[in-house]
Amino acid sequence: MKRVLKGVIPPTLVSYVQAMPKSSWEQMRDDPHFNGRQAYQDCRSTCITDQKGLCAYCEIDIRDNDPLKCRVEHFHPKSDRETSHNWALDWENMLGVCNGGSVEYLTDAGFYLPPRQANLSCDAHKDQVIQRGQLPNACEGWILNPLQLDASPSLFRLEMSTGKLHPNLVACNAVYFPGNQHASVQNLVQHTIAVFNLNCDRLAQERLRVIRDIERNKKRQREQGFDATQGLSNLTRKYLQHQWPAFFTVIRWCLGQAAEQYLRSIQFAG
Repeated sequence: MKRVLKGVIPPTLVSYVQAMPKSSWEQMRDDPHFNGRQAYQDCRSTCITDQKGLCAYCEIDIRDNDPLKCRVEHFHPKSDRETSHNWALDWENMLGVCNGGSVEYLTDAGFYLPPRQANLSCDAHKDQVIQRGQLPNACEGWILNPLQLDASPSLFRLEMSTGKLHPNLVACNAVYFPGNQHASVQNLVQHTIAVFNLNCDRLAQERLRVIRDIERNKKRQREQGFDATQGLSNLTRKYLQHQWPAFFTVIRWCLGQAAEQYLRSIQFAG
């Protein structure tokens, strides 16, 4: 999970909310009036563009905006009607996410792996956690919101041998999150990993594929006569010259200081 920067609210959504302030997400999607259908499409495409084509939670590539592969997630559940706030049409509550491994015949690029239930992730798994009563609708403070993360350092670390994520203890001990519902930021990060099931086999295997690809390319750089510094610099340009490859943060970790220097040079913000 990396920082997400929200862009400007789509004008079509502004117009629709002005006309239909109490409408639901589903009503807007199917509404032939007040440009609701276009507002829905603009929300989808703008979220994906803002996130450089990556799922807000697991960083799978969703840039092609395939309806079977991605959707708009409402961080605070849009079904929450306990307050007068309309979470469904709140632009700051919308994130672009993958399908969470929920579509069985999408076997490419880590979008599905059996057993289905064990390999659900992102909002698909979060919704089930909420339905079981293990996460409140008012989930702020219980799990991390990508909109509230800093660009660096990451609060997560990668276990290279397994592809699994863990809290970065040094980074966790150095930050303070107002409204944190846990005893520590470390616990907040660990709970976030669990709620989004970011260590399911499907995602861990995809991270391992990225790690192994980078290690193979490191070896090729050595065989071509480049020292470690130049080789990593070459690979940083190879992987990060386009914004952004799937599992961006994994690549960033694997390339280390070369990646950090490059990101500083382009004033990386998220």
